[in-house]
Amino acid sequence: MAEDLVDKVINFFSGDNSERMSDKEVVLRQRYKELGENKYSKFYRLKTDEADLSLGQFFYSLYKMILPIRTFMKDTAKSMRLRQLVLEAFLDASIVETVKRLNPAAIEERAKKTRPEELTGQIREDIETLTSKFDAGRINGINRCYNLVMVIFQLVTFDYPSLLKCFDPNFTEGPFSGDAKFGPVKASSIAKNLGDFLTASQGINPDGDWKTLLKLLRVCSGEELIADSQFAQLLLGLRDILNSRVLDLIVQCGSRNPIWTCKPRIPDEHIAEMWLEARTIKAHECIAKINTGEKNKQIGDLLKEIFYGGDLTRLDFYTDARSEAFRKKELSVFMYAEGLNYLAAFLKEYIEKEMLELCDILLIRGQWTNNTMAREMSEALHALEEAYEPIATLDTVLGEDGADGSRLRAAMLRIDRDPTQARYINSIIAKNNEEAIEIINGAAQSLIVIGKHLKNLIEDVQKKHPELLVNWRELNLASKEPIAKRMIDDFKKINYFIQLMHLCTQ
Repeated sequence: MAEDLVDKVINFFSGDNSERMSDKEVVLRQRYKELGENKYSKFYRLKTDEADLSLGQFFYSLYKMILPIRTFMKDTAKSMRLRQLVLEAFLDASIVETVKRLNPAAIEERAKKTRPEELTGQIREDIETLTSKFDAGRINGINRCYNLVMVIFQLVTFDYPSLLKCFDPNFTEGPFSGDAKFGPVKASSIAKNLGDFLTASQGINPDGDWKTLLKLLRVCSGEELIADSQFAQLLLGLRDILNSRVLDLIVQCGSRNPIWTCKPRIPDEHIAEMWLEARTIKAHECIAKINTGEKNKQIGDLLKEIFYGGDLTRLDFYTDARSEAFRKKELSVFMYAEGLNYLAAFLKEYIEKEMLELCDILLIRGQWTNNTMAREMSEALHALEEAYEPIATLDTVLGEDGADGSRLRAAMLRIDRDPTQARYINSIIAKNNEEAIEIINGAAQSLIVIGKHLKNLIEDVQKKHPELLVNWRELNLASKEPIAKRMIDDFKKINYFIQLMHLCTQ
């Protein structure tokens, strides 16, 4: 039984034998019968397989009624304004005020009078307020209303002139100078047009909130495009015709495809979520901009405390400038270039000079009561002395002749014609970023150790009876300036630099 059914289905679609033709004709005859019994059977002439001129008159009357809306909808600027009006119709005064506060220009103005951390807090509160007030009910209301806009847009922008020319070859698009002279037309010649109309018009539902939409149309256009009562009758009449399936039957008979079915295009826009997301994204961008500005200011202040000015550039290839080419292609970038460069400068200008000299006095000449502490400080210093070499190696590898540098250059030359190169480039950059952050974190840990012991030594040297070192007087004589002052200055510098690394790796 099941096999017989499968065979019939295969025969129906295959077109290879007379049985299939017989089955198709049976279904077609059923469609013709349904068409003859349809309440709108007047639209079709069964004997001649033609669409009656009354069908052309129906589309003509529909076209005349919606022409003002059609003309309005063709104006892109006005259509976009209508979209905005739909959104505004569902916003209360408190939401409007919150949106104004989140406007980038308003935030920029507030930034002149408000501390960065206070302003970012206010922006976050405004985002939370907007999100909470833009609840599911409001979102659904906006989307429903705008989807009605899209339903009517599909209906009015359908190519009526092309369909009507089938009934009257001399038909021209409005304005209308006189009545059209329609005649019957072969159903096969309009089957596609009717199918397209059905696809565009299936969303018509007289129960929708069309009054609100028509009101917004009047506000946006500055005039009444169609009377509420006339539009209501149009929707009821059109929906009745669509529900009768007379147009579907004409398409099936005209195309001799009895199993043809309409594939409705039902609008499902989510402009409310898009609107909310766009404003929250802009607000977060403002927060990021404020934080970046504050971060850069803090970095600038720390650099003044740590270095003595001059050119701090130490790296040639692992740099922000080299990242620009990758950034333009939306690839990964050298995330820690700034921090690693400052670390290289700090190691050369400070660790290898001042810190090494001070630690020579403290560790070699100092008489420690706890050798474990001295050993920890010594190991941390040696780790810092050795930290510059991996930085230089990382930078060299990215050079024109370096292993990673040559690979990146070759991949960048191929990326436009071979997008898969993006993954390869990102993997190389990720590896270098991992190495960079590992170097930075290792150096920061060593500096924390040295800073901890310096703090203890600063406290110790100020005691009447020191406990960590017993020969402070001797060490003071060996120093070019008071040993306590040097340790305090160096402790501050190390603390500042640790802060700098934290900012550069956030």
